[in-house]
Amino acid sequence: MSLVVEFAVESPILRDARRAVPDMEFQIEDVRQMPDGEHEYAFWADGDDFEAFEEAVAADPTATDYTRLVDVGDRRLYRATLSKSAAEWTTRSVAAKHDVTVLDVTADDTESRVQARVPDRAALVAYRDAFRERDLTFRLLGVYDREDDPTDGKRYGITAPQREALVRALEAGYFDVPRRTTLSKLADDLGISEQVLSARLRRGQTNLVRNALETGGDADAST
Repeated sequence: MSLVVEFAVESPILRDARRAVPDMEFQIEDVRQMPDGEHEYAFWADGDDFEAFEEAVAADPTATDYTRLVDVGDRRLYRATLSKSAAEWTTRSVAAKHDVTVLDVTADDTESRVQARVPDRAALVAYRDAFRERDLTFRLLGVYDREDDPTDGKRYGITAPQREALVRALEAGYFDVPRRTTLSKLADDLGISEQVLSARLRRGQTNLVRNALETGGDADAST
C-alpha cells in the first residue's frame, strides 16, 4: 500500500531571493528539463514585496533569468531558468526512478516543504538518500497511510502548511471565545513569523469555506 510522506528540505534553489523577502511564501508548480538541457522552475509567489523579490531573483546565482507569467494582485506566477549548478540539486529524476509522485511543494525563506506519495518505505529511503547525496538537509515530518492521508485536504483547496496551521490553531484554542492562545505563541510553536501565520490562517480559512460551500471563484492555493 502506498504512503504519503511530508518532509522539509533546505533547498538552495532561489534561496537568496527567498531570504530577501522573509514574509513571502512560494508554491512550486513544476520543474522540467528542456530539450536543450536547461531546467525550468515554475512557481507562485505570494505576498506584497514583489519589487524586492524580483530584484533578488535577478541577482540570485541559482537562476540565469526569469519571466513573470501571471499577475493576480498579491500572487504572481514566475518561470525561472536554473543555473547549471542549481539544476544538479533537483531530484525529479530520482522521484521518477522510484515511482515517487510529488503532490505539493511550498517554500518560505528558510526551507521547502514537500508532500509526496511513495510506493513503500524502501522508496522513501532511496528518495531521502538522494537529497542527502546532494548535501540537502532532509527532515521527515510525517508518514501517513491511506486512512490518515493529509491530501484529503486538497478537496477543500488548502495546502499542507495551511492545514497544519488550521489544525494547530484549532487544537490550541485560537478559534475559541475567548481565545486560549495567541497568534504569537502559535507562530513560535510552528517556527514561523506572526505575519506568515496570520496570512496562512486567512488564506486557509478562505479556501476552506469557499470550497466546502462551493461558492465558486478561484481558490487561493498559495501557502
